[in-house]
Amino acid sequence: MAEIEYEVREQDLIAYGEHQMRDSEALQKLLRRHQGMIPGLMGVFALFLWFYYQDSLSAIYVGLLALAWGFLAPLFVRWQMRQQIRKTYSDEEKAQVLGRYTLRSEPEALVEISRAGESRIRWGDILRVEVTKRYAFIFVAIDAALIIPRATVKAGDLHEFVKEVDRLIEKAS
Repeated sequence: MAEIEYEVREQDLIAYGEHQMRDSEALQKLLRRHQGMIPGLMGVFALFLWFYYQDSLSAIYVGLLALAWGFLAPLFVRWQMRQQIRKTYSDEEKAQVLGRYTLRSEPEALVEISRAGESRIRWGDILRVEVTKRYAFIFVAIDAALIIPRATVKAGDLHEFVKEVDRLIEKAS
């Protein structure tokens, strides 16, 4: 029976949204378009200006614009994505989700203790556990997870907890 205590902050909600969107095919297509295709077309246009019109100054400007687009557009897309994630949660939802949590693994269920009280999630209802460099996500639905930030774990060993949770999920399957 392992137990951890941690805190969820607003930046952790944003990180979860980014984690979910990172696997999105539409987002990957958008990033490829803004990182490769548009700057590539602009580069071809710069070469056209350079060789056909012998207008080197305009070609340099278009080339620099293509480079700036290739590097800055993904940063803008990520910034815009974070803004959309912030807007998806109302103040009431944030107040309900943010705060201190305690997770305890028991033989029948995962017990979550928060300000709202105690809830139990059967091991058969948990889909998977994903561990990243900064977070552990325990997915209870396709688009819902318990967010465990490594930086805010106050008590318990996250590594051992995740190993036990993984073992109990496999056992329940």
